[in-house]
Amino acid sequence: MSNFTDFISGGGGTLYTIPITASTTWTPPYDGTAVIHCIGAGGSGGSDESNGNVTGGGAGGYSRKSVTLSTGTNWTMVVGAGGAQPTSNNANGNAGGNTTATDGSSSLVANGGGPGLTNSTAAVAGGSASGGDVNNTGGAGGHNGTMCGGGAVGVLGTGDAGEVGTGASSGGAVINKYGGHSDVQSPQFENTNGELRGGGRGGKFLNDWTGTIPVNLDGGFLAGGGAAYQVQTTRSAQGGDGGIGGGGASANCADVSQSGFVVGGKGGNGLILVMYTSVG
Repeated sequence: MSNFTDFISGGGGTLYTIPITASTTWTPPYDGTAVIHCIGAGGSGGSDESNGNVTGGGAGGYSRKSVTLSTGTNWTMVVGAGGAQPTSNNANGNAGGNTTATDGSSSLVANGGGPGLTNSTAAVAGGSASGGDVNNTGGAGGHNGTMCGGGAVGVLGTGDAGEVGTGASSGGAVINKYGGHSDVQSPQFENTNGELRGGGRGGKFLNDWTGTIPVNLDGGFLAGGGAAYQVQTTRSAQGGDGGIGGGGASANCADVSQSGFVVGGKGGNGLILVMYTSVG
């Protein structure tokens, strides 16, 4: 799963960008104006060991607001934790936690994404959002298939849903299938006048007919993980983790006699970004 610090860099029009990655009481270091971005955590993907339908986790919601900050005001910042991996080879994922930011007058809420489900064709919703100037629902986890990617956070609109493929074919049926992509992709993290950019692509699916263990299918910043499918019953399948706010992907196996582990990917943790646009 990608860390926020892998993407942030200096430059751009924003004076200061302050990432808040853990729940805390936060006091602004300067008076000024800023844009606060809240990203809910992603849900983890479901696990299935019997070639059944299994869904990816939903992405967290996204809320942003332009605010006036004062060094005399405290903010209560709560950062949601990504959904934990399923605990067995045939189990649902776990929902992502909610991310909130409030100072008593402003209250931003970005809810966590839903959990991936085993033996289900139902869509898994992304988290809702409220309280901001912009409030976007996270992308849904992929559903109605044996390989389903995690959803992505939507900064410009509703988040991208995870794609869907089938593992029950040696003909490469899942080539070019991915977890949900961020809708603010760029070569590097930039912040211009409070804008959030730098999102990544979803993790690519792996339909394993070669005996290779499916790993490293994680989504980029704000993106969903890629699904894994394993036909070697003594080996393991692990769905890709979501990037920040992204949903984890599903994992599946062709045979109920699977003796290795089959586990959906983790949901990405939430994040709060405070981007100063003026000081003083």
